[in-house]
Amino acid sequence: MSHNIKVVIPSCYVWMTEGLPDRGKLFKRYVQGYMALYYPGYELEKISGMHAQLRKIQEKAKDS
Repeated sequence: MSHNIKVVIPSCYVWMTEGLPDRGKLFKRYVQGYMALYYPGYELEKISGMHAQLRKIQEKAKDS
């Protein structure tokens, strides 16, 4: 069973980063921050257009 989800990236990140040096890196940091806030338990796998592919973070097995 796949634990991946695809979510829309807020469009405001496009104009917020427009014309800035290292725009791609800044855009990715904004997306990572957004996903951490609204999708805890998932990590960014990749960005495709204005969508982010997220992967569920695997919980470590606890020793009993």
